Amino acid sequence: HSNRAFAYIKLQKWPEAESDCSEALAVNSKNTKAKYRRAMARYELGKPEAALEDVEFVLKELPDPNSNKEAVELKQKITEQLKKKSPTAKAEPSQPAPGFKRMQIVEASDSEDEEKPAKPASPAKPASTSSPAPGFKRMQIVEARDSEDEKAPSKASPAARPKDAEPFPEIKVEHSRQGIEKAKNEANSLFSRGKVDDAVKWFSKGLWLVESKKVKDVPADLHSILHSNRAFAYIKLQKWPEAESDCSEALAVNSKNTKAKYRRAMARYELGKPEAALEDVESVLKELPDPNSNKEA
Repeated sequence: HSNRAFAYIKLQKWPEAESDCSEALAVNSKNTKAKYRRAMARYELGKPEAALEDVEFVLKELPDPNSNKEAVELKQKITEQLKKKSPTAKAEPSQPAPGFKRMQIVEASDSEDEEKPAKPASPAKPASTSSPAPGFKRMQIVEARDSEDEKAPSKASPAARPKDAEPFPEIKVEHSRQGIEKAKNEANSLFSRGKVDDAVKWFSKGLWLVESKKVKDVPADLHSILHSNRAFAYIKLQKWPEAESDCSEALAVNSKNTKAKYRRAMARYELGKPEAALEDVESVLKELPDPNSNKEA
């Protein structure tokens, strides 16, 4: 996964690179190369907050200046992107493609207060091959090797991790498990009222609190639901790469999140990845063999 992600980076296929890195990290959360490559992809996809989180993890794992120079440079680029990023005007959610019917695994539960999903339209065409991405220098943790069999970088004493950039500072959430539950509920409420962009912001704020370790007692199922619910919001906005990535993150935290698996199948179908979409939906059907609950899958 990590090596294929690097190949996608060379082809400037950023969504595919991000997704492959998330898959690599779902298998091995200590894969520093995958974390760095995902930071590169997320930077290119205009996701500076998530990119910064990844590159800071790399710098924590590789504090030696002789091995982290390019990570430091990438962090500078990401920081500049964050400074330039201005709040965008609230866009009206695009109308979901018609066709997906109500499905038990997609509908709201006590913890997921959401609407039914939209069926994707025709699959997106795969991105055309382009020249390698300019600007990124050779880095110990970036270069591909046969079968990724190089020696893992040795850890020195970790440097102090810089303070993560806070997304959406206008949204105030209590730094506690209860605060994150309230953020999730507020996001679900906004979603149900059709304010999908605002829902994404609230889910993102909750995720930032969890993943920046501002709140440490959050159970894995809640962490996974935040990603899965934000993925559903991205599906409503027809942001398929973001939806796929969030579903992979949700499954990395909780591999039994069937909703995330189903939603990833939807996103992958739209992204023109039928083999991967089929694998996901077959997993859903295996977990939900009852015809009364798996009709749309």
